[in-house]
Amino acid sequence: MRRLIAASLTVLALSACAHQPVHPVIEARVERVEIPMAVPCVDASDVPAEPARVGEQLTGDAAHDASILAALDLRLRAALARALALIKGCSAS
Repeated sequence: MRRLIAASLTVLALSACAHQPVHPVIEARVERVEIPMAVPCVDASDVPAEPARVGEQLTGDAAHDASILAALDLRLRAALARALALIKGCSAS
């Protein structure tokens, strides 16, 4: 009985080595994948500069200070209009 078991184990072991193992097929291919990238839509030279500060020009004289502040207001509004135009050009419609 022991010989029969030993022989059958030997036959099983040899039959396990007799077949070729199945290897997965490896296929090399190139795929193009689109990845969104953040890119600046505005050139840095187009961004309006901050108007100069006028605090040191104020004297306390209402008429004088009002004219300085009015000129600053016009410069700020012009810079804001340019900045808004740039932003609207970059935004998705």
